[in-house]
Amino acid sequence: MFIPKMQAFPKILAFAIAILAMLVSFAVYPLLSGSVPVHWNAAGQADGYGEPWMAALIMALVLLLFVTIPKIAVFKKNMKSFEKQYWLLGLVIELFFLMFYAITLLPNFGVETGFSQLFSLPLGFMFIAIGLLMPSFKRNFFVGIRTPWTIASDKVWNKTHKFGGTLFVAAGIVSLATAFLLPGGQSVLAIVAVVLAAALAAVAYSYFEFRKGGKNKLR
Repeated sequence: MFIPKMQAFPKILAFAIAILAMLVSFAVYPLLSGSVPVHWNAAGQADGYGEPWMAALIMALVLLLFVTIPKIAVFKKNMKSFEKQYWLLGLVIELFFLMFYAITLLPNFGVETGFSQLFSLPLGFMFIAIGLLMPSFKRNFFVGIRTPWTIASDKVWNKTHKFGGTLFVAAGIVSLATAFLLPGGQSVLAIVAVVLAAALAAVAYSYFEFRKGGKNKLR
């Protein structure tokens, strides 16, 4: 009996979720009245529509990207060293798109609810998961906080990702809170502001860590 290694489970689950999304697309297509909402304005109102299979296609393309990246990476050894966490990241992204896909289908089945609040929940969980995974990322050009200063130094990379991971977990918690505390599109705007602040703070931190260490001491 074939039993996959534990580190392969995130990869297997990511593929399983993508396949599930594709099967759901075929199953629900005859039941849909037409296109599904794919974009919402600041007030939380749908202002863009697309085909119901678009989310499943995006999920498949994300998986293709995740499969390709380790093959073309410059720091192949580093990518290999956090392979499990790399695919956990892929799994998190696939789960996010699956939840997003489910939300876009709700109006076709008569479920009317505040999209902004509903969307804030998977978004918050995704940021928390990414924040928890960040400290395990090793220096590479594809995932993580990639600045000239983190790419130049393992020390700066590691310290920045510990700091950035904490910021993203905090941003995720705030995102979850906005779903219950803020009305309509205000929750989405608050999430964008918080995540942007966290990202900018992490970039600034990487710069100051690089300057503090001195370029001759960094490796």
